[in-house]
Amino acid sequence: MADDVAIIGAGIVGCSAAWFLAQRGVPVTVIDPAGVGAGASGRNNGLVEHTYDAATTGLFDESVALLSDLLGAAMPSEPVGALLLASGEEEARTLAGHYARFEQLDPVVLDPDATRRAEPLLADGFWGCLLRTGYPISPLEVTQAVAERARAAGARFVLGEPVRLTELRRNHGEVVVAAGAWSGEVLAGLLADGAVAPLWGVIVLVDLPRRPRHAIIEGTVSRGLTAGRIEHVSPFTLLDSPSWLAVGSTLLDGDEPRGEDWAPRLLAGGVRFVPALAHARVHGTLVCARPKSFDNRPLIGLVPGQEHLWIASGHGGRGMSLGLASGRLLADAIVAGSDEPVPQSLRPARLAAR
Repeated sequence: MADDVAIIGAGIVGCSAAWFLAQRGVPVTVIDPAGVGAGASGRNNGLVEHTYDAATTGLFDESVALLSDLLGAAMPSEPVGALLLASGEEEARTLAGHYARFEQLDPVVLDPDATRRAEPLLADGFWGCLLRTGYPISPLEVTQAVAERARAAGARFVLGEPVRLTELRRNHGEVVVAAGAWSGEVLAGLLADGAVAPLWGVIVLVDLPRRPRHAIIEGTVSRGLTAGRIEHVSPFTLLDSPSWLAVGSTLLDGDEPRGEDWAPRLLAGGVRFVPALAHARVHGTLVCARPKSFDNRPLIGLVPGQEHLWIASGHGGRGMSLGLASGRLLADAIVAGSDEPVPQSLRPARLAAR
């Protein structure tokens, strides 16, 4: 059994790890200078979506099951569907062929007429590839609910205070860095440069007279993320969740962008797909830094070359889709005292092969 554990980061992954560790009787303290769900876990689109990566499909399935248990009737019993938009038939069929690797996605190619019938909000002329995935949730409410489960199991939360890694390592048996996009910064000098870096997302919160039936996603988003390269820094998405209807999104490196600067650009680009956006009521913008790993897969396990120091980060835009199962997996590893429970494709040791 592990000694007491300090977890840096009260996002979905850190709160989940705290919950599963506390359930097993491990003393846990969660530290976050900004609060529960203050980062990407509380400011994202709110769509639990397939990862499109065989290495994390099992974690996705487990997270969906855990979310269903956690949320009960608030968790959709069936996915709303992710409708990928393509400019022509060849592109749509290429997308469908790519996602056919995952039987549960059941990709269906839709011609422009069928695409409009499936999603009346859309402009004419788009081909579609409809995937069986997408569970809209309230990201902040989910993160808060997991934090409350962790507290009820005995975890302690220290919020609004600075993080001092050296001090935490001196005073706790095990230390976990689950600080999202800032995990690399917290571990500066201990983790390879570029292992985890912020990928900034801006979404615009809007009202429309009619809500979309599906998650609407420009096909370049999926192509770029699954290929490991970004083709388009501001592709169109329209995602409806219990928290908000959001237009987005950006995929930006570097410094934090200004949401108010990006909102007009995102809305202007979105009108091409959903003409009603020209008259949408805008409520504001949300900006968050997604924790993008060097190879677009989570880093879960011991920091290479360190004892009793763990990382759980690098989930990119799939934190809500993988967070609960990632927390459980990390808890297994900490209790075991090694990376052995973690699949090799997710262990931080793979950094050595960069």
